[in-house]
Amino acid sequence: MNRYVRFAVIAGAAAGISFAVGSLVAPSVFETPRFISSIGAVSTPVSVPDVTGMTRQDAQREIESATLVLAGQWSEYGPFETMGQVIHQDPPPGALTPRGAPVSIFWNIGPLYRPYYPDSLTGLSAVEAEEKIADWQLYSIGRSWIPHPLVPEGVVIAVCPRQYDSLTVRTPVRLLVSTGWSGVPRLTGLSLTEAMALTEASRLVLIVSEERITGDLTEDGRIVEQFTSAGSPFSAGDTIEVAVSILDTEWGQW
Repeated sequence: MNRYVRFAVIAGAAAGISFAVGSLVAPSVFETPRFISSIGAVSTPVSVPDVTGMTRQDAQREIESATLVLAGQWSEYGPFETMGQVIHQDPPPGALTPRGAPVSIFWNIGPLYRPYYPDSLTGLSAVEAEEKIADWQLYSIGRSWIPHPLVPEGVVIAVCPRQYDSLTVRTPVRLLVSTGWSGVPRLTGLSLTEAMALTEASRLVLIVSEERITGDLTEDGRIVEQFTSAGSPFSAGDTIEVAVSILDTEWGQW
């Protein structure tokens, strides 16, 4: 046989065998995608599980049980109803990915604005006020301290900010707390009854040494001046003299 004819016969036979093998193998190759791992081995893809609606801990267990890796946990603001739950993920549920591939989750940290009622914090102890702030899911930035003649030590005098009804979680709350009062009480502006109760508690003797006529009904019976400065040191039994306003009855008739 001519050598050219022999070569053509062999080449034709080889092509036929290659076509037959390709016809058998190709469907199985293209029917299921395959991935090459970092070490070059062919691995069967896995389906990304649906973790939306789960807590972060449950989502991590579900992802790791699918031979995937939890790559990132990102927070987003959302409604109270789904607070603490995964609200979406990347890749999406059902996506085919190599084993060991990363999956990121996005979880709901709740609404941006939370209930906030600053007036309800005044009069509480600093610890109670901070617990209440935490219950509103806000945070306290700390305390400022100032002496106060009427508010006991450790009790909240005022709150900042003074915004009502709601506050963004990004805004910290600061408390103004009393350090108490070690000297003579501040009596100016108090009613005579209030001043007497305060001086008795401090074991002081209150004496009204002067009465001053006023035309303002709201000032009637209130202390307009004390002759011993507030904050001055004292001993039990000391006398505190004050001036009290008296309403001008003739003015009041008009």
